[in-house]
Amino acid sequence: MLDLLYEKTITKKKHVKHFFKDIKSNIDYKQVEKSFTKYEFSKEKQDKILAAVDGSFNKKKYMACFVYAISSQTIISKPGEKIIKESSAGDITTKTHSNVKSIDSILSMYMNILELKSTLDTLERYPEIDYMLMDGSIRGTLMHFPTYTIDSYITNKLKPVAKKIESKLKEGNFPLEVYAVSNRDEILSYLKKDMNKYNLEIEYDEDTTLRYIESLEQLTCIKVLLENFKEKLVCVSKTSGTNSLYKNNIPDAAVIEYTINESGYTNPDTSEHNSLLRKINGEIKKINYPLYNDELKSYNYTLFFTKLTKEGNVLKIELPQPNLDRKKIEGILEDLYSASINGYPYILKKAHDEVVIKEKNMKHIIEYMDIFEKTGRDML
Repeated sequence: MLDLLYEKTITKKKHVKHFFKDIKSNIDYKQVEKSFTKYEFSKEKQDKILAAVDGSFNKKKYMACFVYAISSQTIISKPGEKIIKESSAGDITTKTHSNVKSIDSILSMYMNILELKSTLDTLERYPEIDYMLMDGSIRGTLMHFPTYTIDSYITNKLKPVAKKIESKLKEGNFPLEVYAVSNRDEILSYLKKDMNKYNLEIEYDEDTTLRYIESLEQLTCIKVLLENFKEKLVCVSKTSGTNSLYKNNIPDAAVIEYTINESGYTNPDTSEHNSLLRKINGEIKKINYPLYNDELKSYNYTLFFTKLTKEGNVLKIELPQPNLDRKKIEGILEDLYSASINGYPYILKKAHDEVVIKEKNMKHIIEYMDIFEKTGRDML
């Protein structure tokens, strides 16, 4: 098999190289250059307090279930001081294969909830922080918010649970956990007792019900974060796949990478369409978030791409504040540059390195737990 692939490598080499060459030839270089402001960042000394958050997950598949680990952590960098670790969160447990279509999407949700709670915990305890750097996009998370078909009686019973989570978040008195995971039995028992009390016979899927409360918890965390700390948030995407700026058949970040050899940033754009869109009966329709619909849709974001150094990668920056002027944007980018190595904020890389759950870590976890179950691939 490998011999065949090596032969294909030789025969397909010309085709693949032509593909990349063809991509570049389809780029409108003038359009890209017109949209990009060349700017040489020069702030060498960090004088702001920066924090960053990141999360990770990993899993091991067995015949009966997955054993998974999730984690999140923040890092704080103060001028002239050592970097400190804060708001560590994590969990190790199991998830059965039953009704699990995409384990990665479920674990990604868990991880994001922990990231959001770690962020809130750190910002509440360290009000002097100037910027909280987040890997990814809050707006993107909201635009891809999962929807579920669940009986209205169930949803109406679960929404007050999310409101209780909100109260704890605002009070600063909350555990760094995924509520639906830590309180699974309590949630399901609460629903069953309530239905028994009123002699109701409502069919519902337990896994879908738990996914729903997890989505409410995620929305609640985002709502509280934006409501209280939006001026401090800087979302940084190093692998953005959006192509709305240049309307090319490759991501905007790739277009800039192929075109621009200078440091600087693209013209800032303010998002004005933040409605949740879904395809229903063949038509694209606006739908509401199950909670905080008006509040979440009212937030606009300043979006742009940047290269902090000539050699650095293209980064997409998202600021949950609308219509920021160039002076403000350049000030933020100078602050990021002052704490960057090779065009990427060092504190974000440090947060990733501290929290990532590697395969060897997962192997050690399995060994420590003395798990000797079959995976179904034991004979390979």
